[in-house]
Amino acid sequence: MRPTMFGEKEVKEIERIPLSNNTVARRIDEMAEWAEDELIRRVVCSKYYTLQLDESTDVQGLSQLLVFVRYIWQNDAHEDILFCKPISRGTAEEIFNVIDSYIKEKGLQWKNCFGICTDSARAMCGKNSSVVTRVLKQSPCALWTHCSLHREALVSKALPNDFKTVLNTAVKIVNYIKTKPLQARLFQKLCEEMGSLHTSLLLHTEVRWLSRGKVLTRLVELRNEVTIYLEGKTEYIESLLDKEFILKLTYLADIFSKLNELNLYLQGSNESDIFAVHDRIRAFMKKLMLWRSCIEDGKYDCFETLETFIIENQVQPKTNVLSAISTHLSLLKNNFDAYFGEEMKKLDSLNWICNPFQDRLPSSMSTKASEELNDLSEDTSLKNSFNRKQLTKFWLSVAGNYPCLFDEAIKVLLPFSTSYLCEAGFSAMISIKTKYRNKLDVSNSLRLKVTKIEVDAKAVMTKNRKQIHPSH
Repeated sequence: MRPTMFGEKEVKEIERIPLSNNTVARRIDEMAEWAEDELIRRVVCSKYYTLQLDESTDVQGLSQLLVFVRYIWQNDAHEDILFCKPISRGTAEEIFNVIDSYIKEKGLQWKNCFGICTDSARAMCGKNSSVVTRVLKQSPCALWTHCSLHREALVSKALPNDFKTVLNTAVKIVNYIKTKPLQARLFQKLCEEMGSLHTSLLLHTEVRWLSRGKVLTRLVELRNEVTIYLEGKTEYIESLLDKEFILKLTYLADIFSKLNELNLYLQGSNESDIFAVHDRIRAFMKKLMLWRSCIEDGKYDCFETLETFIIENQVQPKTNVLSAISTHLSLLKNNFDAYFGEEMKKLDSLNWICNPFQDRLPSSMSTKASEELNDLSEDTSLKNSFNRKQLTKFWLSVAGNYPCLFDEAIKVLLPFSTSYLCEAGFSAMISIKTKYRNKLDVSNSLRLKVTKIEVDAKAVMTKNRKQIHPSH
């Protein structure tokens, strides 16, 4: 039993109890139930909560529905795992029924649900009978958020045909070496003998699409070693000897690395508000246009790997290569507009939430809310203590004096902007439910692994402790 999960005192208490496999499993169940009960108590006390959900397949091939909740507790927003349950078909009806049954069983109220974040799978957000549609019928005021991480993935997957060919060829080269143990060992030996900085390539998979940047960068760095290794073995070597191919490859390595940096920010944005997410995406869209202008003017310092190859090999990129790069940058900008533009315009009218001390009042506000905003904007003490990075805390602190404003603001700030917690939860599930434990009901173990509620292990054991049989 790890002290990092329960604490030193609790571990000592557990160690005093004679444990069998069944006892350990029972203790895990008891602690998980305690954490769940405590979470439900907090959510019930909160007037507002939002959901984040996703489904994935575990090692047994069983679909698991994972739901996280964000709620207000002790004047701050908190996030935690609500539940993890197996589902058989993964249809919209089944997913909603599982969530609905849990909500009702635990005494939660749909009317208090003001947001739901999912990906764009048909079962989740289809027009007629999706999970989102069913949730909105129960809670008409709820806001659906299409996961920002998923949208960025869709933006980035759009590639012109010439770049698709380069990417596919690069992946085939990597897989030729990486997926065969003997080939990988021989290549590692070659790299060691050549004194290379790295001794292996990185494997690319479509599921882990963000790996593209690192995979391509590593291939560029080891292209000389790869060329030597592939000599006489495969026709892929011709691509590595083609300078135009390498120019496009280095550009792809750079642009995917930049997209990866944006994605890493979005992964950590559960503590950031939707306005901060939009600010970062807008900045990236502007940089796309800046990079396009630089490329068209013959400046390559915005793409480090590309510039290094050009300088080291004294290459002058042809017009068709520069045109292809410029076209791709414009395509990315247009795709960001398509996936984020409408949401950004909608939230522009709510900019008073992140800057309540501006002079201009939004026209869409009710008279009562406008009056409150006038009063708040002239409150010098609030203005001096205002912290843009802690919007949720700010609005919670003024809820009593400005209830109409708070009500509108919290419904925008509380919903999840990504489904990253679910993705992290599925990663944790992989380490718990392995091929050697494929029959395991993962829900309680997963709750203890990812919950942010500190479990009172001593209280749980005292409550559930039974008389030990003398034979023990």
